[in-house]
Amino acid sequence: MKKYLLLIFLVLFSFSAIHAQTEWKLSDDGTLTISGTGDMPNYVYWGGYPLHICTTPWYSQRKKIKKVVIEDGVTRIGENSFSECSNLTFATIPNSVTSIGDCAFSACIGLISVTIPNSVTSIGGWAFEYCTSLTSITIPNSVTSIGDWAFESCTSLTSITIPNFVTSVGDGTFFHCSSLASITIPNSVTSIGGRAFDGCSRLTSITIPSSVKRIDMWAFFNCTGLTSITFEGSTPPEFEGGVFEGVNKSFPVYVPENSIEAYKKVLREEFFEEKYIKPLQH
Repeated sequence: MKKYLLLIFLVLFSFSAIHAQTEWKLSDDGTLTISGTGDMPNYVYWGGYPLHICTTPWYSQRKKIKKVVIEDGVTRIGENSFSECSNLTFATIPNSVTSIGDCAFSACIGLISVTIPNSVTSIGGWAFEYCTSLTSITIPNSVTSIGDWAFESCTSLTSITIPNFVTSVGDGTFFHCSSLASITIPNSVTSIGGRAFDGCSRLTSITIPSSVKRIDMWAFFNCTGLTSITFEGSTPPEFEGGVFEGVNKSFPVYVPENSIEAYKKVLREEFFEEKYIKPLQH
């Protein structure tokens, strides 16, 4: 037992470390530098009372971290890598990185901006959850997969463009992004997950492309700022219950002219009055 506790102590409180082919260094000015080649490891996080700990070797120093610099050669940001680095404001990601792991920047409440390079193809679930100061993020078209709840409660985000090769907006992807006023969904997306835009109260309009075949439960729950919706598909998507629950229904819903009756039939279940379902404007 004592050996086990000593091992945890050494992992958490060591001030320099080497793991596989990557290593790290925290400088006096608060810059955490990750260097080497290959993938960063996945770190384990235990949350909740009384255990609240992460296996990153810099976890005990996380409040000193103001900047993260990942050097060229690192190919993956591991799970939970920078969770709870609350004073982190800026991160540099090189072109060698191809994926960002689950919860990589979770609860980095001071993170203002991050640029994701064109080399990245996947962003893990919860990767930027609770980054409440994040005002902008550029997701390149190289990204084909965004995990569930990836941007949950990023309450300062104002606009987002989903890359052209992403096929699904996952569950809770933009949950409670209360400042999000503009969202572009590309024609590659075939499904919108449950609670994907739940609580995006500043979103005023949304266009659902013809590629979308399914919208899951509560996808636009409490999007109270919506003033119009446009559906581009000639066939209505499949809706789960409560997709537009909590939304003011007294605004136009635009659909293809030849599909008005089909949309009326399915949207009645979402409590849109027929008089508001109108032919798509060109």
